[in-house]
Parts: sequence; structure tokens; C-alpha cells
Amino acid sequence: MALLTDYLARESLQRLQDEFVSVLRMPIRICSIEGEPLTRESPAWRDRADKDDDDFAEPCSQVHHADLTIDLESETLGRLIVGPRDDVAPETPTSRRAIRLLQLMANVIARRWNRQQILRTRIAELATMYRLTGEFAGRRDLKTVLDLVARTVRDLLKAKACAIRLLSDDRKELLVKAASNFSAKYLRKGPIRLSESIVDREVVLEGKTVYIANMRDDPRVLYPAEAVREGIVSGICAPMNYKGRCVGVLRVYMGQEHDFDWYERSLLQSIAAQAAAAIENARLDEQAERGAALQRSLSMAAEVQRRMFPAEPPNAPGLDIHATYLASLELGGDFYDFHDFQGGNLGVVVCDVVGKGVRASLLMASIRASLRAHSASIYELSEVISRVNRDLCDDTAISDFATLFYGVIDTHQRRFTYANCGHCPPMLVRGGQCCHLTTGGGVLGIDPAFSWRHDSMVMESGDVLLIYTDGLSEAMNFQDEAFGMARVEAAVIEAACQGQTAAGISRHVLWRMRQFTGLQPRLDDLTLVAIRVL
Repeated sequence: MALLTDYLARESLQRLQDEFVSVLRMPIRICSIEGEPLTRESPAWRDRADKDDDDFAEPCSQVHHADLTIDLESETLGRLIVGPRDDVAPETPTSRRAIRLLQLMANVIARRWNRQQILRTRIAELATMYRLTGEFAGRRDLKTVLDLVARTVRDLLKAKACAIRLLSDDRKELLVKAASNFSAKYLRKGPIRLSESIVDREVVLEGKTVYIANMRDDPRVLYPAEAVREGIVSGICAPMNYKGRCVGVLRVYMGQEHDFDWYERSLLQSIAAQAAAAIENARLDEQAERGAALQRSLSMAAEVQRRMFPAEPPNAPGLDIHATYLASLELGGDFYDFHDFQGGNLGVVVCDVVGKGVRASLLMASIRASLRAHSASIYELSEVISRVNRDLCDDTAISDFATLFYGVIDTHQRRFTYANCGHCPPMLVRGGQCCHLTTGGGVLGIDPAFSWRHDSMVMESGDVLLIYTDGLSEAMNFQDEAFGMARVEAAVIEAACQGQTAAGISRHVLWRMRQFTGLQPRLDDLTLVAIRVL
């Protein structure tokens, strides 16, 4: 039961009583519903009651006793009592006017009580909104945020139930992500598709807050029978917009017919907007966590891939060897390798797998393993490549292929046998002249029936062999011009004529490339192996 003193202090009631006593000139007391005085006798009446003042006494003589209730809608908050109960005067025009003024006083008190009640309610709601904002800022788990919103909205609006539906990835259906006080059966009643729901199309596509007076007979409602069983009557649906884009719908339902006033609508819209921002932040955090986990996985995979590269060039007699690998991404598709065979033979491999990233790195590992396995037991170089090609064709899609250059150096006789599988032609510089090693065949992974030819040559002291991938020759400058094979050739001839070491030759070629490309970022992996015959 509400009391006058719930929202009005006794001091405020005393001031109101004193003001009306001064105007009406009659002894008025503000009392509780039971008739217990809530105020003191007004000093204005005491000061003048002893005086012989006909003007002051005249109204009181017309209304010796009156008892009026202070009502707000259908609820009684208190009473106004004038004079003693056993002193009743006959009704006169003056007394009727006095009664109307007293009724006005009762209405003023009731309205003041109501305003204080509304003010306190709003303050409590704002405090809840402030707390909710803090919760949104502190919580990053999406499910926790959604459940918190549903519970809070239901409590704030004293609703029967609340649900949050978010748009599916294709933005064609609204999926239940959180609910408060709904039965599991109702939540499983059926899908809410935008193509079928008039209400949700208005909310999502037009950004409107839609009111439903009665779920049972509104033709826009998709599941009226289920609403009857659930006991929900009136409802309101607000869009959850974030940066002008709707991410879902906040639904509130009452157990009886209820007309949501402007404040309730405004409160719901504010919560929906904050919730949308919190939901998007939670989603971004989840994506960031997944991205961090993926990055950790990529870093571990990159570390595994780096360990597949030789830790240092082989120490082969009569040869100065240096290798460089620069990946455009954390995982790459290029690789180089060296194989030490019995009898002083050294295998040299440079490969470029189509694409970049995880897919290319897996193909690269597969080709490396296949080549090592077959070269360990098969002498014929072209047969080794054929078997690697069949393995690649058997295990990969038609779109997966690779270029490869494979050669074996007999370090005793300095004979170099090689096969080029669609790879950038390596350059052999001798006496300031350059020749390109092209003998071989097509790329690996296209046709299991392909075959390759091989060629051999005797290397001489001072010869320089440069094996590279297209990340070098196709490096672009800001004018979209490629570095090109001609510039690669000029750079390696220049370094060879200067008598630089294999490491110096590699650095010189890369320096010329960087002079040409400037600060343009690399778009492809780059591998370079330089071999200088001593």
C-alpha cells in the first residue's frame, strides 16, 4: 500500500498545508489513510484564531468539518481533514467553494506525489542504465552480454518476457540468441524469416520500433496460437542498430494489454542501441581472439617450415654456396634444399609452389618430402622428377602445381646434371657471358604422364650459377614495371666479374632489385641460391 510519506517528506507536506491554510483561512490537517496527522497545526491558523477577525473566521464558520481523500487514479494516498468531526455546518455556496479548493489541494498533493514517484523511478532506471553500460563495457563474452540485456530489459520494463534475435549471416532469418522467461517449447516454435514477418521487416529494414497491441489477433503475428499458450499479449520490437546497420531485434512482451508510453519506448531504444554496440564489440573481441589463435598457429607452422630449410649451406669441396629465402607472408610456397649423396655428389633444389600462405606451404612440404624420398633410392634424375610429379598429381587438385629446378653436382669431376621443370631458367656466368639452363619440361602436378629430359655440363673454375624464383625477376616498382630477367642477368654478371663470393653475389643481386623496386612491398616469395666454382 502506497503512503504519502513514501515520496513526499513531512516538511514538504507541512509547507503545502501552511500555504493552503493561509489562503482558505480554516484549520486543515494532512493525515494518513487511517486519519493519523502527518503535519502539525499550521501557525497561520494559531496566530489568527485568537484575533477577532470576522474575515478570517467567516469561511471556517461555513465549513466546520470536512474529510476528503487524496487519490491518485484508483489508489488512496491520504486524507485532508478540516475541523472536528462532530461540528457539521449546513452546506452553503461558500462552503461548496471551500470544498472545491480543498479538493484542489488534494489534487496538488497527489500530483506532487506522482511526480516524485516518477522522478525516483526514472532515477532508478537511469542508475540501471548506467550499471548496464558498465556491464557492457566490462563483459566481452557475447552470450553473457546477450543474457544480461534480456534480463535487464525485462526487469526495467516489468515485462513478462524478453528475447533477443540476431540476424543470420545471410541476413534472411532472425535467430534466438538470448531469452528471459520464455519456455523452451515457445522458443522452438519455428523460424522467423524476414520474407515472412511483416513486423520484423519494418524493424530491420526501416529501423522502426513496432508495437503489437494483442499478439492473439494481430494479423502480422506469425505464431498467434503459440503466443496464447505462452501467455503473452502486448509486445514491442526495437531495432538493434550499430553504425546505421541493424544487427538484430530486441523483443519485449507483456502478460496483459499494455500501451508502451514514450518513455518506455525511448528506454527500450536506448538499451537496444547500447546492446547492439556491446554485441558488435563482443563479436570483434571473439574475432580478435580467433585471429590471435590463428596467428599463433601460423607462427608455429612458419617455425616448422623454417626448420625444413638447411640451417647453413653445405661445405662442398671446390664450391662456394649461399642461399637466401624471403617470404612475402609468414608461410610461403618457395623452398630450396641440398642433398648429400654418396660418392661426393651434391643435389641442389629450388622450387616455387603456386600461391602463397598455408596451402602453398603444405604443398611445398609434400614436394620436398617426395623429392627426398625418391632421390635417395633412384639415380636417374629424370625418373626422380617423374615420380615426384605422379605423387603430386595423385594427392592434389588440378589447380595445384609447382615449378622446380633440380640438379646434381659431381664435386670430383665438376659435372653438373640438371632438369628444369617449368622454372625460371637459372643463369650460368662464365667469362662475362651468361647462358640459361632450360632443358627439362613442363611444370609439376598437371599430368602424371609427363616426362622430363635432363642435361649435363662440366663446370669450370670461376663459373657462377644463380638459381632463383620468379619473386626476383617479377619484383615490381611503383610504375608497375617488373625487375625482369635482363636486370637479373646484368646484376649477376656484374657481381661475377668483380670476383665476389657467393654471399656477395646474392647481396649484390638483391641490392640491385631493391634499387629498382624502392619501398614497394614484395608480393611474392623470393628464393635465391648462388654457387661459385672455386
